Amino acid sequence: MSFDDINPDDVPDIKDLNIDVTKPKREKILSVLESGQNPYFIKSGNTLVKIGFASTNRTIEEALESLVQMKW
Repeated sequence: MSFDDINPDDVPDIKDLNIDVTKPKREKILSVLESGQNPYFIKSGNTLVKIGFASTNRTIEEALESLVQMKW
């Protein structure tokens, strides 16, 4: 799906997500998938974020760090 396919009003804000971090990873994933929400889009304030996955050992923290360090 692309950003054009998404109604931003239907995407939850990350601050409103309630995920029980004490549960095992599998249960947390199932909880998100069973919620009926699209797991690939999230909002942070007015910013719509598309989440993707790659076949790599790079962590999300490493990816975000390199993004922040980019010179525009």
